[in-house]
Amino acid sequence: MIQLSIVIPTYNRAKRLRACLEALRVQTHPASEFEVIVVVDGSTDETAEMLKNFEAPYSLRTIWQNKSGQPNALNRGIREAKGPYCLFLDDDITAAPQLVAEHLQAQRQQSKTVVIGQITLSLPSNGDWYANAFARGWRDHYDLLNQEGTELSWEDCYSGNMSVPREDLLACGGFDVGLVRGFDVELAKRLQKNGCSFVYARNALACQDEQKGFRELSQDAENAGRVDAMLYQQDPFMLSEALGSFAQGSWRKLILHRFLLAINIPPAVLEVLGRIIRQPSRRYSLYSLTQKYCYWRGVRQVMGTTGLWRQLTAGTPILMYHAIGLPDEPAGPFILPVDRFEKHIAWIKRLGYQPISLAQFLEYKQNCLFPPVRSVVITFDDGYADNYSLAYPILCAHNIPVTIFVVSSYLGRKNEWDQGGELAGRPLMSWSQVQELASQGVQIGAHSCLHHRLTEISESEANEEIVGSQKHLESKLGIAINIFAYPYGEHNTTIQNIVQQAGFVASCTADAELNTLISSPFALRRTEIRGNESFARFLLALWTGNAEAFWWVRKHKNNKR
Repeated sequence: MIQLSIVIPTYNRAKRLRACLEALRVQTHPASEFEVIVVVDGSTDETAEMLKNFEAPYSLRTIWQNKSGQPNALNRGIREAKGPYCLFLDDDITAAPQLVAEHLQAQRQQSKTVVIGQITLSLPSNGDWYANAFARGWRDHYDLLNQEGTELSWEDCYSGNMSVPREDLLACGGFDVGLVRGFDVELAKRLQKNGCSFVYARNALACQDEQKGFRELSQDAENAGRVDAMLYQQDPFMLSEALGSFAQGSWRKLILHRFLLAINIPPAVLEVLGRIIRQPSRRYSLYSLTQKYCYWRGVRQVMGTTGLWRQLTAGTPILMYHAIGLPDEPAGPFILPVDRFEKHIAWIKRLGYQPISLAQFLEYKQNCLFPPVRSVVITFDDGYADNYSLAYPILCAHNIPVTIFVVSSYLGRKNEWDQGGELAGRPLMSWSQVQELASQGVQIGAHSCLHHRLTEISESEANEEIVGSQKHLESKLGIAINIFAYPYGEHNTTIQNIVQQAGFVASCTADAELNTLISSPFALRRTEIRGNESFARFLLALWTGNAEAFWWVRKHKNNKR
């Protein structure tokens, strides 16, 4: 009885198709329990003759159709399948002997499962540098999947080695025949909506005979950009990690990508540059740069250069302030004179930035919608009295939302944790002042109870600092406290897990970078605005999310408050 139907779409790859079929002859699973359906999508080479003479120990069926595209061929195979499960293999895939058995075992262990097999690459001996770099990226991807605990997503689903229950495929309508690329991940997203989960079967191993070089691989990247853009326009929840990541990463890469897209340099120029570079790490960096550049060229072909394109390529800076000083108070790293703060706010408006609250940013993120172009979020840490008396009146006058993270056990008292520092002895807001700000729409967040370095105390103590501050604020203010800022910006996976388990929806670091829709909600980036630095650095913080762009790293980088 047929338990598994292997569907192989093919077009003009007779030699590689034969190798694919040969590998299926030596499967460890009984050949009587699986069938192979080859859907020939208008091939004009020797495929017909090869299939006619091929002798298989398993049931082999050939279906011919006029050239209609790979998604159409896959759907045809699904309709013709006799088994309860469909396994999709590309025609350039060579299956390891245990592949069929591994897929069936995984499918039988859990219903409504999309099983993703592992694929290695085989390159020709004369493969170009770009293909070799592509293979390295491919290996890195599967090395990550092979790590214990790696969470799978619909974007990990590749129809070159993937199995799905046939009834689930039929229920969701199969592959989208309107897509030239990305039809497998689009299907996976719909399967997920229909209740399917993803399982990685590392021992369902196959090897792909990769013959593509720079021209084909760069074109694939461009096509991926076009498809991702079209899918996002149809459904924002189809946002891919690549489409949401333009502003993710260092300011250097951000500026370089913006520059390349602005001058619209031909990708072939970058490929020629790669031939000159000899250092492998630099070559790989150039490959990554080129692939991303080609991808965004494809996105731009769909989006144009205004509206959504500008939102996609922007990113959102979250600015972090501490104390605001009186006009006669000296400026310091954590004390910004009030006149300079007023200048910052005025220029935010003058430059066309659109201040949004942290809650608004998180809502955009949750709904996979890009914030307005030039969005910026303003936050304050610790909760000093001058936030109430000096900063808030300026923000209120300009109708700018703000989030203030307060150290709960020191409200109504003075800063006692910064011994010897410029903030030592500085008054914090009273409970009544915090209550008043909250009633005026200011978002209040937790910043621990005592401002301890959470990574340097025990897990139970860290839990008390985090959960205790949340409960303390909620009981005193009568409002939900669902955002957190790590004292000194210090955090790790354990601390993040405590924050998440406490019911917070997001937490802020002190790591300088722009935020995107794919930024971790429990590691939001913020750039610190220091009182003793130039206005130019403030502008860089707005533009790149990093006030340190074009400067050497500060010696006092680890003195974050």
